[in-house]
Amino acid sequence: MSAPPPYRRSGENPAIRAWATGTTGQADVLRRGAWYPVVDETPEEVVLEVDQAPLRVRREDVRIRADRPTMWSVVVRTGVMRPTLAGQKLVTSYAVCPDCTGRQEFDGEPESMMCTRCRRAAKVDWQTTY
Repeated sequence: MSAPPPYRRSGENPAIRAWATGTTGQADVLRRGAWYPVVDETPEEVVLEVDQAPLRVRREDVRIRADRPTMWSVVVRTGVMRPTLAGQKLVTSYAVCPDCTGRQEFDGEPESMMCTRCRRAAKVDWQTTY
């Protein structure tokens, strides 16, 4: 049996109560498009696991869902995240892996992608962009 791919965060963990992503304006604290495990909560705040450390945020600053995301998030570069040049092409967006939260550039509008970091394949969520 081979070892699991590096950086994977999938699997059951009873300490995870839900999943949260930052709302508009939270990119300085939480990465746009990335979902973080909720490990504790109060009526006013949630505690997220960010880079293996707890981070308290106000409930109104996050969007919460019960289940782990299964699709890639698409982030459009805007404002301080201006488009960048990658060789001869202009990169205006990237995707965030639902498992390891790694960022990955893409061409066109792929239906699914495989993460170069954790090697997980998943569909792309084109309905929601960040």
